[in-house]
Amino acid sequence: MDSVWIVVVCGVSAFLLLRQGLRRGGIEGDFLRLAAGAIGVVGLWWLAARHLRGDGRWLAQAVLFFIALGLCGALVRLGWREWHRRVRQVQTDDLRRLRLLAHSLAASCDGVMVAEGGRTPGAPLRIVYSNPAFDRLMGYAESEAVGMSPSVLADDAEPTALEAVRHALRGTEMTRLEVPSRRKDGSRIWTEWQIVPVANEQGEFTHTVAIIRDTTQRRQMEQELRESEARFRSLFEHAADAIVLLDSHGQVVDANPRACQNFGYSRQQFRGCHFSQLEIGCLRSEAADDNSLTSECFYRRQDGTVFPAEVRYAWIESNGRRLRMALIRDVTRRRQAEQTLREREELLRNILSAIPCGVFWKDRQLRYRGCNEQVAHDHGFREPAELIGKDDYQIAASRSEADFFRSCDQQVLSTGQPLMHVEETLTRRDGTLRTLLTSKVPWRDAHGQIVGVIGVYQDITERKRLEQQLLQAQKMEAIGRLAGGIAHDFNNLLTIIRGNADLLRSQFGDSADAALEYLDDLRLAADRAAALVRQLLMFSRQSSGQVEIVDVNSVIRGLASMLDRLLGERIRLVVDLSAEPATVLADYSHLEQVIMNLAVNARDAMPDGGVLTLSTRLLPSADIEGPQRWVQLRVSDTGVGMDDAVKERIFEPFFTTKGPDKGTGLGLTTVFGIVQRLGGQIHVDTAPGCGTTFTLTLPWAKGQTVQESRTPLPPALVRQHPRQSGRLLLVEDEDSLRKLARLTLENQGYEVLEAPDGEAALHQIEMQTEKGFDVLVTDLVMPGMDGQELAERLLCRYPRLAIVFMSGYVPEEVQLDTFTDAVFLPKPFTPSDLSRAVLTARQRATESVPPRTEAVLPSSEGFGMNPHGSPPLERAGPRAEKPDSTLPAVPP
Repeated sequence: MDSVWIVVVCGVSAFLLLRQGLRRGGIEGDFLRLAAGAIGVVGLWWLAARHLRGDGRWLAQAVLFFIALGLCGALVRLGWREWHRRVRQVQTDDLRRLRLLAHSLAASCDGVMVAEGGRTPGAPLRIVYSNPAFDRLMGYAESEAVGMSPSVLADDAEPTALEAVRHALRGTEMTRLEVPSRRKDGSRIWTEWQIVPVANEQGEFTHTVAIIRDTTQRRQMEQELRESEARFRSLFEHAADAIVLLDSHGQVVDANPRACQNFGYSRQQFRGCHFSQLEIGCLRSEAADDNSLTSECFYRRQDGTVFPAEVRYAWIESNGRRLRMALIRDVTRRRQAEQTLREREELLRNILSAIPCGVFWKDRQLRYRGCNEQVAHDHGFREPAELIGKDDYQIAASRSEADFFRSCDQQVLSTGQPLMHVEETLTRRDGTLRTLLTSKVPWRDAHGQIVGVIGVYQDITERKRLEQQLLQAQKMEAIGRLAGGIAHDFNNLLTIIRGNADLLRSQFGDSADAALEYLDDLRLAADRAAALVRQLLMFSRQSSGQVEIVDVNSVIRGLASMLDRLLGERIRLVVDLSAEPATVLADYSHLEQVIMNLAVNARDAMPDGGVLTLSTRLLPSADIEGPQRWVQLRVSDTGVGMDDAVKERIFEPFFTTKGPDKGTGLGLTTVFGIVQRLGGQIHVDTAPGCGTTFTLTLPWAKGQTVQESRTPLPPALVRQHPRQSGRLLLVEDEDSLRKLARLTLENQGYEVLEAPDGEAALHQIEMQTEKGFDVLVTDLVMPGMDGQELAERLLCRYPRLAIVFMSGYVPEEVQLDTFTDAVFLPKPFTPSDLSRAVLTARQRATESVPPRTEAVLPSSEGFGMNPHGSPPLERAGPRAEKPDSTLPAVPP
């Protein structure tokens, strides 16, 4: 039983060893297989020896022995064949590895060289292998370097480098060095040598392997890097801004000199300091990207002072450390400059807002880039920002105006020259038309390039209106000068005509001779001529009449009957007067003339009949500094009306739309002049086919009104005065007028001594020393010595001399205030007027009630006037019967 188990154990062990030997390769597998065969033979031999004993069994034992021996031989042969296979496999693998190594060396970017020898004295060191990278690196052809000494690769110009290469190649330790090398073409490169000695099986160093790498570019990069670091270090040290390097915890790693100067710390004090301790607050912070941050903060210096700074943080890498760089710029001066700039901008903005001009600027596309409030308001906008980006076509009310604006802008852009003082019209959104005086200049940038247009304009609408008024005033002044120049001579002629007509009329008495009609026509023509001269003097402000408190309602009532006859049956007169008196400070006759002129114009505007309305009303004043109330007089008709062209010229002197011999063109001019002198206003509302309304607004006056009528009376016969006596000196440069006056005065009983001028009058007095004179009747305006100087000289000789001044026009420079008892007789006058004037002067000269002031005698037609027009002379005695009189009445 034990034998069986032994055989079984041997068999199982042999089986397992054989199985493992077949699985494993190499020597270990062969050994396992031989061990399995040996164990199997031992098991068989044991089985045969144990159970086949005896003489008869030797043959079986021999058989088993030979079987075991054969099995063992088979196993040995199998092992031998396996060993040969393994050897061939190893050789094949080694060859494959050698080929792979050769390919790897050929593909390597580093040069590989194998040298042999040089280990014993006198033994040369030669290159036995070089890969393609080595050949390319050193400039040799393939395998051209084989057999050469490696020393030729070193730069012989560097003895130290050559000796170091030779020593490393003959050494027994791995060596790494970087030396300059010389290529085959003589060029110099830097190479890094890694030299490894190789020993054989006996441990003897027979070969040397050198791996060579080109480091020229790397050394250049390192050199550039060192130079760059030096530059950046220099920038860091000499930067105009403070630079502080912080670690991840905010500790100061380093700081440049500017940072030390700004903060007042030394570099050693800065290092290790926490940067947040220096910061006292930030105004703003914004991130440019993930690695940078910009903020504006306040920092405290070492001395405690605070300064504003702009800080930019950025992450950098330095020696493997991630640092935070803070670039700090002191913005104290910039803030001061910004504050100054803001103040200047605010000042400029205030100036642009305050100046009474429009200021704007446009780009090259003629779009508004900015303007002041004046421009915005003129175009109907509330804020200047509403105009930005718009052009003239978008904001102008008229396309023609926009075209004109753009043409001027384009002219400035194309020529580069300013366009000065151009009159433009602008229609506002409310429809009002304004006149602008505009100047435009090129808008240039810092390089002198034209980038747009800058314009400045001034609203001259009011100035244009004033210019028109000035032109009108100049016209009136010119006509006034003409009127003043001709008034004296013309009134002399009218006085002669009218006086002689009156003398002739007095000769006929009350007879019904047909010649009387011709005389009346002659007198009427003289009166009309005198009225024309009076209008000339009035509208040219050479005469203002007598100013007193007058009720406009009373004037209209007094003219009502005359207006009815004047207008005719086809025109209906409507009178609508205010309930309370409409009192104004004016000349009664001037108001009559205003109403009459407006009524005549209304009549001529209604050839087919219509309605003329006269209305008055009292208006409260909207002006605190002005009059408390106003009197409004409206004259409306339903006539043909006027267009704008006629309306603009109706107040011009001698302008008329009536035919020849139907108007003088002075009616409305006179009305305009009277209203202006009274401090009032006149407004015209008219349209073609819609009639015309004249609205006169006059300052209201408080006081007692004149009650009696001032309507001119028709011509009357010369009143016969009682005969007088006395000596009279008559001085007149116009012969015909002097003759008329002499005849009139001689008919009254006076002894008349006449002279053509002042010098002749003085000569006559010298010749008549034995007799004196009672009355002096003299013309004011004469060549040589005028009437005023003559009167002054005669008063020295005859203190009680009665004086009568005659004149058709008195210049402003003539002042008669010193002649308190004189009488002024305006031309033209009638013989009766002259007689009454002399009588009045004699009465005043004989009266002893002081003071007696100069009086003004009316003409027979009621248009007597103050010699200077304004102020009126004080009246002495009761009022004359003629309405325009400013003289005391003369007894018949």
